Amino acid sequence: MNIAIVTGASSGLGAVFLEAIVARYRNLDEIWIIARREQRLRAFADRYGNSRMRIRVIPLDLTEMEAHKELADLLANERPDIRVLINNAGYERKGLLRDMKPADIRLMIALDVTAATMINRICLPYMQRGSFEIITGSVSSFAPIPWQAVYAASKAYVRFLSRAVREEERERGVNVMLFSPGNMNTEMNVRGSSTGKLARLPYLNMRRETEKALAKAERGAATYTPMLFYKLYRVFAKLMPSALAVHITSLESGETSRRSQSSGRYAPGSRYAD
Repeated sequence: MNIAIVTGASSGLGAVFLEAIVARYRNLDEIWIIARREQRLRAFADRYGNSRMRIRVIPLDLTEMEAHKELADLLANERPDIRVLINNAGYERKGLLRDMKPADIRLMIALDVTAATMINRICLPYMQRGSFEIITGSVSSFAPIPWQAVYAASKAYVRFLSRAVREEERERGVNVMLFSPGNMNTEMNVRGSSTGKLARLPYLNMRRETEKALAKAERGAATYTPMLFYKLYRVFAKLMPSALAVHITSLESGETSRRSQSSGRYAPGSRYAD
């Protein structure tokens, strides 16, 4: 049985990847969609499922270790051939680290680091020559980012993970590609809701970029960073020492500074893609 798996499939980039996969890969038997919100997943299953291709709803909270075991057991029972893996679930919360709730910090690490790693461990044994994985990273991984310290660090981990796993799987003919998008109009980053530097960054066309990402992963690309602006930022981050880069990458704005000075706190924004 040939399948695709999409994590973080209930909204945003994951939902757009699902739409692109349905249109692009008509020889799949099933697409497994994974996220916490079962009702949203079932709505997608009703929209895209048909007699030729089944959309299997798998409601899991990937921050929980039990969810990893449940997915591993399901794969062990079904033993499918995973042709496409979109390792996409993620969580972001920006603001001063000292003001963040410990639960939010743990959640970022649990989803962006632990879950991303465990999805690889669980799924790679079921991928064969010609299969590929797209791991959703971020341009935030290119340099340390004050006011986004944990998220940027988690995506830097993902960047190194993807590079290493790609090399491990190369001889088997399984491609692992890191997709590093910038601003996108998702639940995690609604256009017009950002302030400061984030609000001035260009937004990507998600449908166009997911199609490009799939095409590049098929051809064996190692990384894909969309848009010239973000490609240039990647070059800047490579050339500029991190001690200098943090002064430019900092998300602190005038509004943030005033809040910090007047109240001693900055209310961070939350972004959760599952």
